Amino acid sequence: MATLIVRTWSRFTLLLVSVILISISPAIVGWLGLRPGSMPEVIVRGAFEMLAIVAGALLVIRLLHTAVWNGVMARRTGHAPPRLLTDLVDGAILAATVIMVIAIVFNMPVNGLIATSGVAVAVIGFALKSMISDIFSGIAITLERPFRIGDWIEIQDGPVGQVRNMSWRATGLDLENGIHLVVPNSQLSEMVLKIYDRPERRWRDEIDVTLGFDVTAQQAERVLISAAVEVTEVAATGHPDTRIVGFDERGVVWRLRYWVPDYPSRGQIRNAVQRNLLRNLRFSGIVVPVPRLYAETPVHTPKTREEATAAFIRRVPLFEMLTATELDTLAVAAHDRLVAAGGMVVHAGEDGSSLFLIKEGLMEVRIDRGNGEETMVARLEPGQFFGEMSLLTGAPRAATVRAVTESTVIEVTKDALGPILTERAELLETMSAVLADRQMRNSKAGDATSAPADAGEEQQTLAHQILGRMRTFFRIGASVA
Repeated sequence: MATLIVRTWSRFTLLLVSVILISISPAIVGWLGLRPGSMPEVIVRGAFEMLAIVAGALLVIRLLHTAVWNGVMARRTGHAPPRLLTDLVDGAILAATVIMVIAIVFNMPVNGLIATSGVAVAVIGFALKSMISDIFSGIAITLERPFRIGDWIEIQDGPVGQVRNMSWRATGLDLENGIHLVVPNSQLSEMVLKIYDRPERRWRDEIDVTLGFDVTAQQAERVLISAAVEVTEVAATGHPDTRIVGFDERGVVWRLRYWVPDYPSRGQIRNAVQRNLLRNLRFSGIVVPVPRLYAETPVHTPKTREEATAAFIRRVPLFEMLTATELDTLAVAAHDRLVAAGGMVVHAGEDGSSLFLIKEGLMEVRIDRGNGEETMVARLEPGQFFGEMSLLTGAPRAATVRAVTESTVIEVTKDALGPILTERAELLETMSAVLADRQMRNSKAGDATSAPADAGEEQQTLAHQILGRMRTFFRIGASVA
């Protein structure tokens, strides 16, 4: 109430002064020596009356803004009223004020003026029908508030843009390519709009992928869902899922659905998901089918389990130095394992003599910080491996690894790798360098305090230590063949 009084005090004072002047105008006229009915007397009295009418109109406008627009309406709706509405009401009050001044102060009939104004308004309205349509459409939009300043909307058969401003005639959108688009309100009110910030900023994006008929539903779900879950923003907003949306001559059309926190992050998240998907398809050995028109040159795909396993192992950096024969030998002895979502592959502290290569899905590495609770320290995607220290040095498992999504892994045991290392002892040095580099990157992730020279020397020392433990574990002499 106090704020209302302060904000309206000046205009109320002006109205009060004008009323007082009208009431004492006879005395003022007499003091000025003006003859009643003379032109000077009429001008003075008319000036006082005009001042009172204008002051009253200004007071009404101020009361509406303070008590109604920014008071009752703001409290009930939770936001300020549209500028377009308040300007329209202010204009109507000022127009009524002009008519009152003509009728009261100048003592002129206004019926003819109103009739003439009506005809003029009709003519002007016909000439400016598009602009008037824009204005009233803008009023409707601001009253209904289907979107707000800052919302991202997609115009029917048009681009996506962020609402930057709304005027009497048009709405301005900033497009993703940096162009500012102005859309007339009359056209905007007739369009079907997609509003990405309503009813909440989070919304679901979709990616369609066609996979061959030989890809099982379980394999497709592992490849697709793990590609989305690996993105932090997706994992934080909801679990993705898959749907079969159709069949064509190429195969099965799968739809990956996942949630994004808001529209501006859509492009970056979609790119990350698609990159992960390409990687998953590569390590899974899945070839996206092409239209038959372009399939004159057949694409070779592995036919047997051993061929597929050997092709996958070849892509893992730890084994990239193996020959084709050694890869085939390792593939025959390797074991495929299907791990359900949440299933544990290895447990910290247990003995082990094998490593695991992630073929499909997503794994989570957890360690015990000493308080009895496990902390997630890393996520492993297809193509990565874990348990290598147990395989190559016999060390106990250093961490617990669980499956985030349903996953498939390939287990390589000491018995399978031992004969290969015995015949080619020089592989130990290459593998020890790979393991040392991996451990250094994991231990110093986010730590920029070590100088590059120190890091290189430390890595060489670590590789030498790992090499000694590998020779001892596999009972291979220090001499390199």
